[in-house]
This record gives sequence, C-alpha cells and structure tokens, in this order.
Amino acid sequence: MTKNTPLSDPGNGFSSREVHFLKSDPEDEKPADFVPADYFTDRILSEPSWMKSFTDTLEKAEIPDNRFVCGVIQQHLSPNNPEDGTTVTEANGLLDASVKPGNGIWKRIDHENIAVALWDGDENASLGNLARLKECLAAELGIDATLGLALFPFMDFSRADTFYNAAKAVDHAAFFGPGSDARFDDVSLNISGDRLYQMGRTDDAIREYQRGLEINPDNTNLINSLGVCHGMANEPQKAKEVFKRAIEVNPAEVMAIYNMGLVCDILGNKKRAIQYLEQASRLDDAIFEVELTVGNLLFQEEKFDRALAHLARAKELNPKSGIPFKRMGEHYLEADRIDKAIVEFKRAIKLNPSDAASLSGLAHAFGLKEKNLEIAITLAKESIMLDPDTSLFRSRLGRLYQKTGQDDLARIEFDTATQQREADAPSTRDALEKRSA
Repeated sequence: MTKNTPLSDPGNGFSSREVHFLKSDPEDEKPADFVPADYFTDRILSEPSWMKSFTDTLEKAEIPDNRFVCGVIQQHLSPNNPEDGTTVTEANGLLDASVKPGNGIWKRIDHENIAVALWDGDENASLGNLARLKECLAAELGIDATLGLALFPFMDFSRADTFYNAAKAVDHAAFFGPGSDARFDDVSLNISGDRLYQMGRTDDAIREYQRGLEINPDNTNLINSLGVCHGMANEPQKAKEVFKRAIEVNPAEVMAIYNMGLVCDILGNKKRAIQYLEQASRLDDAIFEVELTVGNLLFQEEKFDRALAHLARAKELNPKSGIPFKRMGEHYLEADRIDKAIVEFKRAIKLNPSDAASLSGLAHAFGLKEKNLEIAITLAKESIMLDPDTSLFRSRLGRLYQKTGQDDLARIEFDTATQQREADAPSTRDALEKRSA
C-alpha cells in the first residue's frame, strides 16, 4: 500500500499539482485491509493544551531517579451504550487500585481514553504494571484496549513531551487493530509525520521525520518521506539528496527510486529520470503510478514500443482509471495514428466523462479524420466548459469551426487562445528556469 500525492500531469514545471510522489507505508506489518478510523493525535492539533492539567502534574511530580513510563489507554467504548457508564466506573476503580500514590498518576481524558504515568522503581516494573492493567481491563471488564507507551528520559523530550509521544504511540498501535500496543519509536514519528503531511502541514511533517531519523538514521521510509516533503515544498535539489540517501541505505527501495526519477525529470534530466523509473518498474511492476509515469516519459522521448508496454501494464493494474487511456490517446495523436487515438480517447471518456483533455483529444482526432465534425465541435466546446484556460483546447475548437465554414467563431477561439498563451508565457519561463536549476 502507498500514500500518494494527487496525480496530475508530471513534467510541466514543479508544483504539488503536477507531480505524484509515492510514500511507503510506515509500518510493514500493517494489515493491508486495516486503516485507523481516526487519529488520536489530531487532538494535539485542535486542542494543543487539552491535557495541560495532566502534563503540569507530571512536570511537577517528585519522581525517583527522574525515570517513568507514560501510557495512553484507548478503551473503544460506545458513548451510546448505557452499560458503558458502569464499565467506566469499574475501570476507574481498577486504575485507583493499580496506580499507587507516590508511584504514579492517572487521569481520564474522556469517555474512552486514559493517561497514566508510572515510576515503580524501574522501567521494566512500570512497563509490566501497565501491561497487567491492560490485561485486567480485558479480563475483568471485557475492554479490548489499545495501549501507547513512551519512556522518560528519552532523547531531549520533556516530561510533557513524553505524554504526547505516548499519544503518537497509540496511533502507531492502532495500525495493528484494537487491543494492540506499541512503544514510541521512529515508526511512531513516521506515522505522525504522515498524518501531518496528509493535513497539508508539510513543515511540521518534516520535523517529525527528522526526529524519527535521529532515532533510526537508516529508516528508508522516513528518509523517503522527508524527500517527498522537500519535493512538495518545491525544493527538488534537497529532495534529490534525500532520495539518494534512501537508495544508498536500500538499493532496492522502489519508492525512493521512483521518486528520484521524478526529481530528475523536474530538474531537466529526462534520460536519467527514465533510467530510475525503469529500474523501479523492474523491481516491482505492480505499481500503477510507476508504469504510468515511465510510459509517459518514454512517449515524450519517442520510445513508443517501450512506452506502450508500460501504459498497457498501467491499464491492467487500474482498469478503472482513464488516465492511461488518455495518455495513449495523446501519444497516438502525436504519432499520427488517429484511429488508435480515437479508440483510446473513447475509453478514457467512458471512464471519466469530465476528462477535458480526452474530450478535446477526441474532438481533434475526429477533425483530423474529417468525420463527425458536429459531434467533434460539441466535444470541443464541452472540454472548454470544463477547462476554459487551456489555449490548446480553444485552438482545436477554432480549427473545427474553420472546417465547418464558421470563420467568425474560429477567429474568436484563435484570438482567445493567443491571449491565453501570452498570459501564460511568464509562468512558462519560470517553470523552465526551475527545471534547469
């Protein structure tokens, strides 16, 4: 499984809308069919001080040897079940009995969640007591709790940070399903960083990935994720260096090799980009984005047979996506294989009736064949309704108007297309400068 950026047209400059980096799952053991329903740590973002009373108490507590274990217990109760009120009361009793004064503190966060800190003489004793508490909740109350753990001291995290680390460990444990547990580590920070990345908080995600790499410098998922963030922040040179590091650590890391190919293309080295992308395909030919992207670049380089093989594979991998059909249609147009282009564009439109590029491409193909011209005009007009700012679509409509003797309408479309191209010229120059940087 992969976490991906939105797919658009790679290779036209550089922005988050135009590339499709791949991010590996942060936990190899994650079941492919399980994703947490929500993220516990979202509350850290929405309510930064929501556990201030607990963390303040923890900061001020007199703890022998200044060592403790913090746990966050997620109980998975239903707020609408009247019996759960009794369960909460009984769970509170278990906690009072398990967390002795002077050896720890606990606080109920809400109906489902509990924070605990224990300092029972040594780390192993505290970890054992938290594990027994989890077992008691299951055995006596039928609560299949998820447990996140964090140790103090660890790196330079404060006592308050340790609670938030335990919260991140809960999200880590959730990837294994209810009733699991996990200790805060580099994978926890990878998951936290991925969540921040999903929410568009790229700078915060970078900090999480960097902290994770302080724990485990050779975690290729973290390295790759850090490279993706630099890429999405329009820092392709930094991204290239990071992906290079990921490949050095694991020469068979498909995601990093693919992403390196994207960055090479962004930096203007298409030949090297294709080499990386074909290498990624050889390592794993079951990734849709890899096959689609390498096929697209090969067509741009007029390596048609190789390109078609990859695009055909992309269609097999994701038969519900119209993108490979659109790509093949566009490239058949360039190769003057109009009948094949028509077939591919029709398939693309069947899968996505709002695909402006395929509508315009099919209209243009009909025009080149000098048939179905009225239908072609309708398709071309629809493409402009969907995407009024693409000059190519207007030029194609203008040519169709010319073919049908509607010269006044043709002139309007050609003039508008010219104005759009002139307006786009500065941004095009900027894109070219970025690609040659």
